[in-house]
Amino acid sequence: MAQKRKHSPDPSPEIAPTDDIFRSEPIDDRSSTFIGYYSPTLAAKELQRLNEFKSASHKVLAWRKESNQRSIIGNRTQYDLGHDDDGEKYGGKKVEKVLEMMRVGGACVVARWYGGTMLGPVRFSHMEDCARGAVQKWLDHEAEARAKKRRTAQDAADKERLVRTLADRDQSITVLRALAVEKEGRVKDAIVGGVRAMTSEDDKAPDGLEGEEASQRGAPSAPATPSVDYSAMAIERLRALDKARDATLSFLLKRIDKADADLKALNESGDS
Repeated sequence: MAQKRKHSPDPSPEIAPTDDIFRSEPIDDRSSTFIGYYSPTLAAKELQRLNEFKSASHKVLAWRKESNQRSIIGNRTQYDLGHDDDGEKYGGKKVEKVLEMMRVGGACVVARWYGGTMLGPVRFSHMEDCARGAVQKWLDHEAEARAKKRRTAQDAADKERLVRTLADRDQSITVLRALAVEKEGRVKDAIVGGVRAMTSEDDKAPDGLEGEEASQRGAPSAPATPSVDYSAMAIERLRALDKARDATLSFLLKRIDKADADLKALNESGDS
């Protein structure tokens, strides 16, 4: 194992952990421990001075930062690359290659706590795995953030649609309910007429029917349903109400269909 080089005292302040640092799972091998740390925003040397791994024997560093220069061909983004072995010869280049292969910009440190046993070339595999693990944690975080943003935008669009749809369905329910009541009333009237014809008492309905008919015709119409402020409701509540309105509309349509069928049957019976 290469000896860790000595550092001159650094007067700059130590860097405290931030929320923009992503850590790999640790790899333990013969008393040595490796952990990768990746940040898309921190400067490379700032990440290398992170307090969290201050006690590490080696802090292998690599960075891949967007350059101010632009490629003449295709205006491609250029990157400045670099690394610091920090006593693990060739280690920095291994981590740098991971950043290149994963096509990410930022800084990555693989911290190693040496356990006293030399590991040989396998230590470079551990460094690469930790670097990939740390970068992947960031990629997963970014993918989740994008998915959450899409869900938020979709929920907003769904809410806007449901607010309009529910208001329209409330009006449809009011109209269909009135139509169902009207058709069911006609069925009752037809039944009353049929009973009158059968009893040959055209001037008087059977006991109870005349009062019921009069009561039905003279009944006041149902008060209009007050408007609901759907925009103040959560999207989950709106979706539940949308399903409930569907069920109500289906039920009213079945009532209307049944009343139509009953009227048709009564008319055919009367004709015969």
